[in-house]
Amino acid sequence: MQNNLAEYLAQDDVFSKLSARDHDELARLAIRVTYHKGQYICMQDDVWERALYVVSGKLEWVMLSPDGKRQVVFRMGAGAVVWGHSLFDGEPMPASLEVMEDSVVYTWRGEEVRPIISRNVEAVWAITRKLVAIMRKVRDVVYGFAFHPVAGRLATLLLTHYQPVEGQPAARDLTLDQMANTIGTTRELVSKTLHQFANDGMIEISRVEFTLMDKNRLKKMAGRE
Repeated sequence: MQNNLAEYLAQDDVFSKLSARDHDELARLAIRVTYHKGQYICMQDDVWERALYVVSGKLEWVMLSPDGKRQVVFRMGAGAVVWGHSLFDGEPMPASLEVMEDSVVYTWRGEEVRPIISRNVEAVWAITRKLVAIMRKVRDVVYGFAFHPVAGRLATLLLTHYQPVEGQPAARDLTLDQMANTIGTTRELVSKTLHQFANDGMIEISRVEFTLMDKNRLKKMAGRE
């Protein structure tokens, strides 16, 4: 994989702005790391001056409140590039990066990647656009908590995370706790709402699968229509 890393970087929104020579240098400097489900790559309030490329697996940004409550901000998978906020301002991270399933990543230290990126103005602008997009995504999460009821947030999660074809089952790869952390509620309320959706004929549910029976009603519930 490391031999092909330069080619993969050339397809990224930011790294694609760099030269082939820069891609080769980044591939040479990259450190390959394997993480297991439940590990943390960085912790909220730590200074984490790194960038990483996700080869395989799934990661999620999680915010932790002082009383231990978890809130999932968003998730990412293979092909994603993570830019630690500390990389740019030296300040503590606003969230923790947790491993959802066993993952392989390549990582760079700030002192390695910053000079390479700084050589290209277009790459700097690309990072700016990416960070702004993340801010907008966080804004949508906060807006959803403030103005959308739990049923609407859960409907949105089902439609965006699973994206199944209507009438065809999709594997349940999120636990009730994970779903609750994502939409900002409790596992008990998630369970109750899922069963209400089932009673209303919008979904069929088992211990291992979801089947969306009426996506239009779910979209209305999520405020998409």
